[in-house]
Amino acid sequence: MMDAPQDELVLIARRGAHLVLTLNRADKANAMTVAMVEALTAQITQAANDANIRAIVLTANGDRVFCAGVDVREKPADGDMAAQRERRSHALAALQDAVIDVPKPVVVSLNGTATGAGAMIALMADACVAVDSASIGLPEIDLGIASFSGANILTVIGGRALALDLIQNGRKMPSGEALTRGLVRTVAARAELEGAAQAAADVLAAKDAQAFADNKHWINRGLKAALAEARAEHARHRAKAVEK
Repeated sequence: MMDAPQDELVLIARRGAHLVLTLNRADKANAMTVAMVEALTAQITQAANDANIRAIVLTANGDRVFCAGVDVREKPADGDMAAQRERRSHALAALQDAVIDVPKPVVVSLNGTATGAGAMIALMADACVAVDSASIGLPEIDLGIASFSGANILTVIGGRALALDLIQNGRKMPSGEALTRGLVRTVAARAELEGAAQAAADVLAAKDAQAFADNKHWINRGLKAALAEARAEHARHRAKAVEK
């Protein structure tokens, strides 16, 4: 697989046995368009059936932001914003499912702040490494938006106290604190971040592939159930908004 042209919004590269996917929209805080979300999902799904790929690394370009979530300002070609919200929701759900369902390790390398959907992907990965200036946040409450998916993800991963902390306060948790809370595996200086991500991927890729896949499926069963519940609640809220 060849490196993608630099003008693409998702760069695709191979680094040995690792598939490296890079968000390439730093001028827009790497906020993901629907097409970007779908491209990530397609690459992760294809990697599941590629015997030459042992691990997937997801990162982003830029020095400040990993991903500010989905691009809620993206205007659809048909002008139908209600349909766009549905497309965005279904695309994000498919990406989340791909990350937790792909039998191979997914390592997120946080080059900066991860918020919203970007934070959720980092939290659901098999390992997350972060630059020392990074942070993780789910600030939807400060926008007047409920985060059912974020709340359920955090509750499964770290318990009610963690969900209350990040969801109800809307604060950004620095990478050092995230390390102590078990949300991040490694914190590294910027010059060492790429190497730390590759090392984390190497460790997981070296495990027995079938055993890793079986463990991952079993470990994530509670997360999958929680996501299904949250998505149903989001759908109910979107339906109510349309009725109004």
